[in-house]
Amino acid sequence: MFSSVLFAVSLASPVYAAPVTLSDAWEAAGANSREMKLISEQKLQNDTLKTQAFALLGPKLVLGGNYTLNQRETVIDFAASFPPDMVALIEQFTGAPVDLGDPLVVNKKSYVDWNVSVIQPIFSGQALPLYKGAIATVKAGRATEKQLLSKVRAGVAQAYWGVLVAREGERLAKDAVANAQKHQSQAEVRVNAGTAAPQLSLQAQIAVARAERELAGAEAQRASAEVAFANLTGLKPDVELAEPTPTRIPYATRDEALSAALGQRGDIQAADLQAVAARAQQTGTALTWLPSVDGRFTEAYTQNSGFSGEPYNWQFVIKADWVLWDGGARIAEQARTASVVRMAETAADKAAADANAEVTTLWEQHQRAIRAVAAVDRELTLASENARLADASFSAGALPFLDLEDARLGLDAARLTQLAERMNLDVSAIQLLAATGDLH
Repeated sequence: MFSSVLFAVSLASPVYAAPVTLSDAWEAAGANSREMKLISEQKLQNDTLKTQAFALLGPKLVLGGNYTLNQRETVIDFAASFPPDMVALIEQFTGAPVDLGDPLVVNKKSYVDWNVSVIQPIFSGQALPLYKGAIATVKAGRATEKQLLSKVRAGVAQAYWGVLVAREGERLAKDAVANAQKHQSQAEVRVNAGTAAPQLSLQAQIAVARAERELAGAEAQRASAEVAFANLTGLKPDVELAEPTPTRIPYATRDEALSAALGQRGDIQAADLQAVAARAQQTGTALTWLPSVDGRFTEAYTQNSGFSGEPYNWQFVIKADWVLWDGGARIAEQARTASVVRMAETAADKAAADANAEVTTLWEQHQRAIRAVAAVDRELTLASENARLADASFSAGALPFLDLEDARLGLDAARLTQLAERMNLDVSAIQLLAATGDLH
């Protein structure tokens, strides 16, 4: 993790010279993005469930202590309990003084005691099913994390491409302003020479104003895209990006993609595991009708040793509890857990159906993007030739300015559309991989 952070910081540093790749952006997002930090904390919390459930099966070590202050000390004085005449009579018969010992302190006025106990559950009906359910829940959390990571990566890819397209749009808008200004100069030359009507100059000025307005919009879109990308990755908004190589999908047909999704997609696995956990909880609830048995070993120490005179004492206890009736709480809990099982099973079915719909949609989007890229490549070739001919015709005075402007706008639109369609192709492939569980 520390090396990932250092890598991300180096990416964001101004001294980082090489363009950032999509893989670099993914790694930076893993180290810096808020979404990844939330996923990491969620995983950490989820992983504690297994330990909590094991506590129901494992031993407990309990240390206790007390300080007691009584109102008075309780003492038994055997010598004071015999009348003097009786003591004299005993001495007369024995011929020796009677020794009844010192007074015995039964309860001290103040004393300290402590104990240490080891408590081991011997039988608990719900402990083992709950532990099994906790393991399933932990696995479900990790499967969910896997799916969320894929979605974050797909989001980073879309933001990455969004910056590339926005920057290209800004570049084309700047070129359009320069081109419009050039055509305005040509128009003014022709108007001043008397070879064109003054309206041509107005049309050229309108074209410059339109190009400047479009440039302002392109700059705003670029800034917005860069901020979104920076928020996802932690990189600087103006970092240089390299256009990704096309992402390939390993499926020849839509059915192959659907089969992959049903077999390895994280949210489907998580939903199935949550159903396992719910059924385990239902079993555990049913087994609460059985008694529970615990074993306890205690070593105790007290300053108030009383009659025994021994400060240390150990104790071994086997304790059984059988709650025969609890006011109906278990019956209500059984009804609730049965409902939870039905919900979990329905959620598992829904996850599979949602995956089917998502993969089908993304497959069609990817196929459309493949056709669109081929079409826009042809469109750009034609638009480039059309713009070249229009520029030459306008310079020769054989083409109206509006036709020249249409040709320029068509070329700019084709250039931007080409990059946008390459983005759609790559992003749809990445989203499809995320939807099938193959984006790693």
